[in-house]
Amino acid sequence: MENSPTPESPGRARRIARRVLIALCVLGLLLAAAWVALRRAYPPERLAAMLAESVTAATGRAFRIDGELTLHLLPRLTIDATQVALANAEWGTEPDMLRARHIGFEIDLRDLLSGIVRIRSVDIEGGELRFESDGSGQYNWRLAAPAGAAGASAGKAVPRISLDRLAATDARISYRQGREGAAQELHIESLVAESAGDGRSQLTAGLALGAQRWAIEGHTGPLDALLAGAPEWPLDLQATGEGISTSLQGSMGTGKHAGALDAKLSLQVSAAKALAPLGAAAAAVPLPLEWKTTLTHTPGQWRADAMQLSLAGQRLSGSASLKAAASSPVRLEAELAAPTWTVAGLPPLSAIQARVAFEPGRLQVEPFSFAIAGGQARGQLRLGLPPGAAPRIDLQLSARSMAIESLEAGRAGARLFKGGRANLDAKLAMSGRTAWALAGSSTGEALLTARDVGLVGRTASTGRDILARLIDALIPTGQSRDNLVVECAVVRLPLRSGVAAIDRSIAVETRQMAISASGEINLARRTLSLAFRPQVKRGLDLNPGSLVDLLVLQGPLDAPVLSINPRGAVRQAANVGAAAATGGLTLLAPMLRPLSGAPSSCSQAEGKKTAAAAGSPATKAPQPRHRLLPWTNAAPAR
Repeated sequence: MENSPTPESPGRARRIARRVLIALCVLGLLLAAAWVALRRAYPPERLAAMLAESVTAATGRAFRIDGELTLHLLPRLTIDATQVALANAEWGTEPDMLRARHIGFEIDLRDLLSGIVRIRSVDIEGGELRFESDGSGQYNWRLAAPAGAAGASAGKAVPRISLDRLAATDARISYRQGREGAAQELHIESLVAESAGDGRSQLTAGLALGAQRWAIEGHTGPLDALLAGAPEWPLDLQATGEGISTSLQGSMGTGKHAGALDAKLSLQVSAAKALAPLGAAAAAVPLPLEWKTTLTHTPGQWRADAMQLSLAGQRLSGSASLKAAASSPVRLEAELAAPTWTVAGLPPLSAIQARVAFEPGRLQVEPFSFAIAGGQARGQLRLGLPPGAAPRIDLQLSARSMAIESLEAGRAGARLFKGGRANLDAKLAMSGRTAWALAGSSTGEALLTARDVGLVGRTASTGRDILARLIDALIPTGQSRDNLVVECAVVRLPLRSGVAAIDRSIAVETRQMAISASGEINLARRTLSLAFRPQVKRGLDLNPGSLVDLLVLQGPLDAPVLSINPRGAVRQAANVGAAAATGGLTLLAPMLRPLSGAPSSCSQAEGKKTAAAAGSPATKAPQPRHRLLPWTNAAPAR
């Protein structure tokens, strides 16, 4: 049988409900009283003052709330403030280092009643953070309590402040180097840094630098340590963008130690547009790029040690430093080395070493050295970068004992040489923005010499290989290339504003004959006009009546024409025949004079004097029998 409710049951339920209602009312009254007490004890103005006092004490900068401040008790104590600002350094270009459209604080009430300002979270919207230096080693992010603050607050406890979470949206960070420098701006689309529970903070952010967008994640030291001005605040961050990624692992200084950095940096770039925000020169760097280094920063100086740099698969190592002090201009110094390096048109370079120094308007690579074609080269380069004018280059280069066959490997066409070594000396001053502009302005001297070079191969074809055709034209009839050895060859270019006046400063000698050239090479116009005159040394039994007068090489540098001097061609047309038609002249100048007692053509080309010449009366140098006019692209006058 079911139990039926007793008459006392409804009354008992009503009594219980009444007690609960009374308890709720009492609780509501207590909460209301607490709220009133809290509002009286901690009105918004007082909370704002406590926050301002805590932040000011921690940073040494005035913290203020210029807009409205509202307080909410439930579900947690929160404070919303508008138009919040943190003062800049006294020397700053703007009065405020930090401004925010809105900041929301969530505060632990129990800790607050104990005199501790524990901020559960800070949410910033529309913030502007300005970093800058005065150019003399001072940085506005070095935050510290002002001198005398400790004495002024003696006997007065300053609430300790801690932070668990920081979030920001639509914020901007700018940096200015020196008071007159241009500011660089970074847009923070979103950022969250919060305690990870293991003594670290977890960081995630979305940033934009110009057109490049970045995603950042990783860990940092606790936010409390950042506010406390820890001398070493750990960093372990990774950032990725379109065509670029980087990582940073180490520590940075905060507070009075702000600006200090000691970290391992790794950077990978696979797309040129990733470097576009750094300028056109950076965007032209060969890719892919990979850079690893230990990066340190102390006041006035950056250093990159244990540096490993890869550009399009070619590797460099070394160290670099960047000095930026108010008493001197910015200066970059680097010591670089590379095991190998490839340059288009040259044999592979190896054992490369260079010392580089850069200051505004000037770059020096002094000294540099490298191995090439089995030989060794060294020299120095100075580059002037005057504002609004073309760059100026001063180059000194000395290369010794380069293998001719290795140098020829980078030349198109059939193989022409075997054995032999070459030396190169150059001392040039140039100015221009392109390779041809530099060549067309060059002033100085370049000297190339070669010794004991054998000739190989058969007669050249009638193609564009002008060097092979010139060699064939100078070989006596019936002689084989394989039996000829060039004892010496000299090309000396005395340059003035891109023009080399050649007065027998180009010469070649074999055991039987010597050949010298006169004329002009004009790098500004990209033309040449050269006449080659062979002379018998000994052992050459030729019929003078079958020889032409001169060999002429004339025309544009990229397509010169090889022919017989016109006067010789008329006189010797019957003997030239098909050889003249193909441009492969195999006849030598008539009435060749032996070189008995004359100085060596190579020595003369180098500008040297023999002992006999030095002790004999000066004689007028023989002049070419046929004067060559400088080549122009204009049609000849009729």
